Amino acid sequence: MLAVVLLQAVLRFPGRPRDMGIGTFLLLPIELPIILLALLILRAWWLRAAVVTGATGVLILRIADIGTFQAFSRPFNPALDLHLLVSGWDLLSSSIGRAQALALIAAAVLAVGAVAAALWWALSALVRLRGVARRAAVAVSALLLVAGLAGLAVPRAPVTADLIPETARRLGRMTDAVRDLRAFAAELPQDDVGQPGFAALRGRDVIVVFVESYGRSFVEDAPFAPAAQDRLRAVEARLAEAGWHARSGWLTAASRGGQSWLNHGTFLSGLWVDGQARYDRLMTSERRSLNRLFGQAGWRTGAVMPAITLDWPEAAWFGYDVTLDAAGLGYRGQPFEWVTMPDQYTLTALDDRLRGTERVMVEAALITSHAPWTPLPRILPWEEIGDGSVFDGSHRDGDTPREVWADPDRIRTQYALALDYSLEVIGQWVARQPEDALIVVLGDHQPAQLLTGPDATADVPIHVMSRDAALLDRLPDNIFGPGMIPSPDRPAQRMDAMRAVFATEFEDAG
Repeated sequence: MLAVVLLQAVLRFPGRPRDMGIGTFLLLPIELPIILLALLILRAWWLRAAVVTGATGVLILRIADIGTFQAFSRPFNPALDLHLLVSGWDLLSSSIGRAQALALIAAAVLAVGAVAAALWWALSALVRLRGVARRAAVAVSALLLVAGLAGLAVPRAPVTADLIPETARRLGRMTDAVRDLRAFAAELPQDDVGQPGFAALRGRDVIVVFVESYGRSFVEDAPFAPAAQDRLRAVEARLAEAGWHARSGWLTAASRGGQSWLNHGTFLSGLWVDGQARYDRLMTSERRSLNRLFGQAGWRTGAVMPAITLDWPEAAWFGYDVTLDAAGLGYRGQPFEWVTMPDQYTLTALDDRLRGTERVMVEAALITSHAPWTPLPRILPWEEIGDGSVFDGSHRDGDTPREVWADPDRIRTQYALALDYSLEVIGQWVARQPEDALIVVLGDHQPAQLLTGPDATADVPIHVMSRDAALLDRLPDNIFGPGMIPSPDRPAQRMDAMRAVFATEFEDAG
């Protein structure tokens, strides 16, 4: 009986969080009686080993599916996603503590190991059945098989045959990834933008700011939309009072819930970089990033990356003249859990360290709105920011990540507060700029499914700001509308299209 229960549980364990319910486990997997009959007839130890190994593998893959669906709204792909274990560990350990994270992982490993051990013991007992007990087990298994096969032909019968199709889909995704990489390699040298001069932007700094987890759901969906739109309207009013104009629209990102670097690569390469294999191939190519195009046109290029704490060899492909990682930004304050420094300091350091008499094109990433979204910094007078030492453990609000993450409603509240902070800081920073620039602010991706629900799009907002309204009029009308709140009726543009927009719409002085 234990063998039947464990096999049933493993074979019906769902890979999608939305399918986790008692009804899922009550369906009969047709593979169950087939496995039982094979074991009862053959009684071979190698078959038991194969069943236990296969069942354990299925369980691990489906647990991995749940994780990637929750984070990225897609199933796990062993060919592409193993690298996520490192970043997953970093986020988990910073959110709930290193000891707790180790305990959680150890508990998960022990649980899977316990299932495997119990299944081996139960199957061993099953194949040792003799006489009437064995004949009864064979008869029941055979009846289940006949009933199951008959049920497969009846619509909505409580019978499934998912294992072989699921395995085929997994293998198909892995082979598709190989084919996709070949196709992507063929796209890399195909570049029709030439060498733009960006004549319309001469004399201006160009700053592209990615905002962590700033997605369409924050702007349009409950429970975030009312407060989000109030904040965007307040930013719009502040900018107008300071003489700035804004245009906004939607972009479709290449990833959801994480992997920000894929969307940085997509936006700046003009290619669809929706997986790690594509990104790695891009980094070894001669494809010119938007940063490099500006550098070749005469701008000094820079990167402001407060989340980069280790060596970053990929920076060479982007073509930065100056790269300011977490150490290079010179922050002397305390971190905010995973977040190395508050956005207000990041923008202050950007101005102090990269901007001056020479025109610059800067790519920056703001990370205060990264999980775990607590504690959050307070906004201070800009003249007090200095080297960041003012953030000495004070000037922060919010409970510990462990307390917040125990309640999904509190997670949503903290996420909204984090993005509200980031947008207000951006609005204050832009309004303080003493001269004209082209400032582009966009979300890097939608937040995780925990916040958006399973059916959210991959769209993110994009805002383009300048003191020169005529400069913004060059943007495509069908994508960009006036103000800071993108129209819900305007179509979303794929993120990889923006490199060509820059190269064409700002090419002539007009």
